[in-house]
Amino acid sequence: MLLALAGLYLLTALPFYFAGLSVTLLLSRHLKGINRLYCWDLLGAGAGCLVIIILLKAVGAITALPVLAIVGAVAALLWLPHGEARAVRWGVAFLLLVPALLGVGNYVFDFAGIRFARGRYEPNMQWHAWNSFSRVAVYPSQGQEMERAWGLSRTYRGPIPEQLGMVVDDTGYTSMFRRDDGRFREFFRSNVIGLAYALRPEAEALVIGPGGGKDVLVALARDANRVTAVEVNPLIVEAVNERFGSFTGALYRDPRVQMVVDEGRSFIRRTSHRYDVIQASAVFGRMAPAAGAFTLSENNLYTVEAFRDYWQRLTDEGILTISRFIFERETLRLASLGLELLSRQAVADPAAHMVVIKERGLANFMLKRTPFTEQELARLRQLSRQLEFDIVYMPDRRDGDSVFHALIASGGSDAFHAEFPFDIRPVDDDRPFFYYMLKPADFLDLFSFAPDSPFEDRAILTLRNLLIVVTVAVGVVLIAPLLVWRRSELSKAGTLRRLLYFACLGLGFMLIEIGLLRRFTVFLGHPIHALAVVLFSLLISAGFGSLAAARFPTQRLQRHLAGLLSALVLLFILYIVALPPIMTHTLALALPLRILIVVVLLAPLGFVMGMPLPLGMRLFHRDSETVAWSWGINSATSVFGAIFAAVLAMNVGFTWTLLAGVAIYLTALGAVALRGTKENHP
Repeated sequence: MLLALAGLYLLTALPFYFAGLSVTLLLSRHLKGINRLYCWDLLGAGAGCLVIIILLKAVGAITALPVLAIVGAVAALLWLPHGEARAVRWGVAFLLLVPALLGVGNYVFDFAGIRFARGRYEPNMQWHAWNSFSRVAVYPSQGQEMERAWGLSRTYRGPIPEQLGMVVDDTGYTSMFRRDDGRFREFFRSNVIGLAYALRPEAEALVIGPGGGKDVLVALARDANRVTAVEVNPLIVEAVNERFGSFTGALYRDPRVQMVVDEGRSFIRRTSHRYDVIQASAVFGRMAPAAGAFTLSENNLYTVEAFRDYWQRLTDEGILTISRFIFERETLRLASLGLELLSRQAVADPAAHMVVIKERGLANFMLKRTPFTEQELARLRQLSRQLEFDIVYMPDRRDGDSVFHALIASGGSDAFHAEFPFDIRPVDDDRPFFYYMLKPADFLDLFSFAPDSPFEDRAILTLRNLLIVVTVAVGVVLIAPLLVWRRSELSKAGTLRRLLYFACLGLGFMLIEIGLLRRFTVFLGHPIHALAVVLFSLLISAGFGSLAAARFPTQRLQRHLAGLLSALVLLFILYIVALPPIMTHTLALALPLRILIVVVLLAPLGFVMGMPLPLGMRLFHRDSETVAWSWGINSATSVFGAIFAAVLAMNVGFTWTLLAGVAIYLTALGAVALRGTKENHP
């Protein structure tokens, strides 16, 4: 797997290698104009953050590739000398024509479309579409997918509704069901995920992440009065209501259903309504982003703060119900989260508020705002006997020997977690990696997983291997020039400090950027909003900062740069401390106002962050001889920083990731402050 990943990484890196080569040549030949060049580079990157969202939504990811290739060919035309041979100009023009034809052809005929669903070829794809953050595909469900339990009681002998499978980025799976309320009512009533509704008839329900609609159909079959469904992906709503509306009965237009396209945490923090049942879907837990190494992305729905938000929006007798696959570890972490929440709420007997019942591989975790009554527990036992569900934990039977009984009896103690082989401690918004259950000390062990291991376990291995591949690649960029071309550079005064400085800028920038990106995800209500707004704000303002840095006089440049880096470190610390209360007090504002707040907050920081690189180029380089090397080191450590930030955040949290970025900038400050007076004066 490591070699295959390395090969794939090198293959996909090829276009970026040539793009980097082009930028490096420009910077090397125009060192005196580096402030303007770096400014335009950052402005282009910032604009790209917005353009790519529009492009992906308009034409999809496959067609977007030749469109981006056209941009590169246009850049080549712009740089052709006026006296260049006609043949060369025609050749570059041909480079424009080929991707244009490919793009138009694929947009019209979809000849390069992805014909895979859930890792296998699917010749009968019925529909697929892209937006700025996902690909949604619909196909006929296979026999195994329709017959698999998915929480359905083994006692059910009635008809099974026809289903269409729907995948998001090929890993998040859900089903759409043919609508026939009368015929399939018992099918949905016989599912383990509906037990909370048996205790709360005629409930006001909130379903977070309804996907194809199964959770909503279960709620309606269990006589819920009204269901508010909050779905983050508009393509899923389009599939259910529009593309396959005749099949699903346009479920999300049912008068008993209110559909809201929003991120679940953001919605629940802004609503004032209280619900009898809050339900989180089982199918979309590992979606964004759901590819390879980053499958273990943060999940804002399953943190201590998220549970607190749910708790505050429950009625006095309300129930939070969450269903999870891979029954053991994930449901244990849900229990840990419940224990932590109840502890923070100063609940006298946390165990009395939790029930866990499973149907084969699907477990239903229920947490009630008040203790479960004897009548409610008796009702759950009756249903479990009738439907042959397995009771994992109930508060009136606390003498069991299962790991759930041990965890709940311990109250989630440090002693229990120290003995348990996996990290199932409650996660918070600072470290919201619900599916990451490897203890930090075990991450770099040379472990491996069998081919049939759970998806999340293989993703951990992918991430670790990617970190190894990127580390080796960055090491080559750092060391190869010394070993092959520039051995004499080591003997020159200040070379190592120069390399350290530009490496710190690349690594530190990414650690700060990714840490800030995380801070604004819940605030802006959607991962793509956070990605676009945060990156746009930082990069655009950094571009103007680079331009402004040209005004720094050559005299005392070292002192000015040291002062600038010191101010930047203080700004980082201020943002780490001040951002949480600011976001808490402004979260209820409309989205345009929240976007404006983010832009205003980040613009000053980005402006200052754009200055150290061009100033460092002026300080450390009196000619363009080694500019390419410094730029390459900065770029390589930026790539490493993106992976390293993810690994760091997963193991120690985003605050420590930001603090690591601060420490890296302090190291860059040291490299500037210790620069000798005889080193490469400009």
